[in-house]
Amino acid sequence: MINFTDTFIKRLKPQEKRVEKFEGGGFGILIYPAGTKSWIYRYKINNKKDYIIFGHYPNMGLAEARKRFGELREIRRTGTNPKLLIEQELNREKYTVAKLVTSWYENYVEKNRKQPLQIKYQIEADIIPLLGDLELEKIQPLDISMALDIIVKRGAPILANRILSTLKQLFNYAVSRGRMQQNPATHIRARDIGGPEKPRERYLTLDEINMIWHFLNSDLCHMSLQTKNAIKIIILTGVRTAEIRLAEWKNIDFENSLWTIPPEHTKGAITVKIHLTNLTKSIFEELKSVTTSSFVLPGLIEDQPLDKHALPRAIRRIQTRVGIPEWTAHDLRRTFATQLGESLHVDPVVIEKCLGHKMPKIMATYNKNEMLPQRKEALEKWAICIQECIGYNSEITAALQNCDQECII
Repeated sequence: MINFTDTFIKRLKPQEKRVEKFEGGGFGILIYPAGTKSWIYRYKINNKKDYIIFGHYPNMGLAEARKRFGELREIRRTGTNPKLLIEQELNREKYTVAKLVTSWYENYVEKNRKQPLQIKYQIEADIIPLLGDLELEKIQPLDISMALDIIVKRGAPILANRILSTLKQLFNYAVSRGRMQQNPATHIRARDIGGPEKPRERYLTLDEINMIWHFLNSDLCHMSLQTKNAIKIIILTGVRTAEIRLAEWKNIDFENSLWTIPPEHTKGAITVKIHLTNLTKSIFEELKSVTTSSFVLPGLIEDQPLDKHALPRAIRRIQTRVGIPEWTAHDLRRTFATQLGESLHVDPVVIEKCLGHKMPKIMATYNKNEMLPQRKEALEKWAICIQECIGYNSEITAALQNCDQECII
C-alpha cells in the first residue's frame, strides 16, 4: 500500500494511458496523459462498484483531499451513494464556464482528441482566465466577443480564431448535456474576430539555410545542443516540431537508418517512417552521446521532453542576430517540401509521403504503397543538397562576425 505524500504526488508523471495510484480504502489519484491529476474514491455500494472524482491536484491539496475522502466514506457507510450527494451539491452551486471546461476536457477531449494538449494549453492560457468565472446560464455572445478581442489586441488574431472554434465545441457539449439551451458562440464568425486567415507562403532559400546552418555551428551562438540540432533535423526531414520534440530513442533505429514516429505523435494519427541519411543520423548520434533520457530532446524536468516554447523562442532570437526575414519552425517544413519540388524535382506524391500527410480517402483505400524507396532517394538527394549548400563560404563567415557577440539561447 502506498503512503501518499506531497512529494510523491508532485513526482507522479503522465504516461501514454491513464494511471491510477491508491493509498488504501479506495482513496486514490488519477494521472491523465495530459498531466492532469484528479482525486478519486472507489467504493462498493449495494454490492456494486462505483467511483467518484472529487477534486483536482494541486487546486485541492493532499490534506484537503484526505479530509474530503473521509467525509465521502462516512456518507457511504450510511448506505447513501456519495456520488448522488455530490451531484445534488453541484446542481445547487453556480455552474461556471470553468466547471464546464473541466467536465468537457475529462469526459470528451482527453478520450477522443488525438492531441488533447493543444486544447489544454488554450484552456489554461486563455479560456479559464478570460471566461472561467462566468456563470454558464448567464454567458452572452458579447462576453465571448470581448474575451476574444483581448486576445486579438495582444497580437494573436489567428489564436483568437482557434479559441473561438474551441469555444463553439465547448458550448455544443454544454447543450448536449442539458446545461444550456443554445450555444452562445454559434453566430460569432472568425472573420469578425481575428479576420480571414491567409495560408503562409514563406519558405527559406538555400542561401538562407546556409546562413542559419553556419550560425548554428558558429562560436557566436551559445544555443543548447538539443535546440540547435532540433532545427537541423527539421531542415533535413521536414518533420513537425511536436514530432521531433516528443521523439524517443526507442523509435530511432540506427542500424537500419530508420526513425519511426508513432501515431500518437503525428497530426494525422498515422505511423510515419523516416529514412535517416548519414548527415541526419550523425546529428542523432551526437544527441545520443550527451543524454541518458528516453527522449531525444530532453527538457529541464527529468525525463520530460523539450518545452514546446523552446524552438519558437530560439528561432525568434536567431532572426534578430542573423537578419533573415521572419520565419517560423513550420516554415522549415514548408521549405523542405518546396525545395524537394523546385530544386530536386521530386514527385509531389513522394513529397506528400515524406511529410507524413494522409492521402485522399479514395487513394488511401486502394493504394497502400508507402513508397519507402522513393522517399529514401528524395531524402538522400536533399541531404546532398544541404551538404553542398553549407560548404565553406567566406562571405557567410564574414557576415556572422557582424552578429551580436552574445547569442544566448
